Amino acid sequence: MYYIHYPPGGFGHYMLQMCSICFEDVYCPQSDSEFDSNGSSHSFPKHHKTWFYDEPHDPTPLHDFEGKQSICLIDNNNDQDLHMPSTIRMCIDQRARSIVYQTCIEKAQGIAIQESGEDWQVREQYSLMYHHVDTASDHFLNRFQPIDGVVNINISDLFFHPTKVLQQLDFFGKCDYGRFWTLWNDMVLANKKYYRAEHLTTLVKNALNAEFDFALFVSGRRSRVGVFFFFGHTRRPKHWLSTPSSLRCN
Repeated sequence: MYYIHYPPGGFGHYMLQMCSICFEDVYCPQSDSEFDSNGSSHSFPKHHKTWFYDEPHDPTPLHDFEGKQSICLIDNNNDQDLHMPSTIRMCIDQRARSIVYQTCIEKAQGIAIQESGEDWQVREQYSLMYHHVDTASDHFLNRFQPIDGVVNINISDLFFHPTKVLQQLDFFGKCDYGRFWTLWNDMVLANKKYYRAEHLTTLVKNALNAEFDFALFVSGRRSRVGVFFFFGHTRRPKHWLSTPSSLRCN
């Protein structure tokens, strides 16, 4: 048995779905699967009951695995080493912060962060979050870092370096690349709003490093954007909490 240990909103169900469908040595209860409106894979059949934080671990199989490898999801909100053998740990790397933040809120808590869908609102909400992350070491986005003795996979690599993820999972045997790229494309499309959030933070991070405001093209219109994200930065722009309407991407 293998374990996938992941944070809230950390794509644990997608990992189970992808490993099952694409790798020869992993049991596959269902050869095709769809993503729901939030981009999650929660409908994909599990191999074992998910190990939640407030329940004892129950390794009882839910299927006849027919000699194949099985996977148990660990969703217990505990980022410490659980000392379970053969664990795949989904890590919140710096590039995954904005993705996990929004998936956790929308998927786990059922709250839409983009109330109006306007870019200025997304920036301001992430601005507050990133400032808090930089000043609070116990924030959940600073947890789930790599540890020894497990397979550490960066969550952002699911989007930006998928072949690296496949290489890290080669112990699951031969990969069906046709199935993988079809599933990966569906996953990226279903989760594009979370990817878009990361894209915006990368643009602003680059502007912070260069110490200048920049122009962002949104829906074919050019709007000046103040620098309000704090991606590893502690210095705040003068007006980081009050964004004049002339600087917003309306």
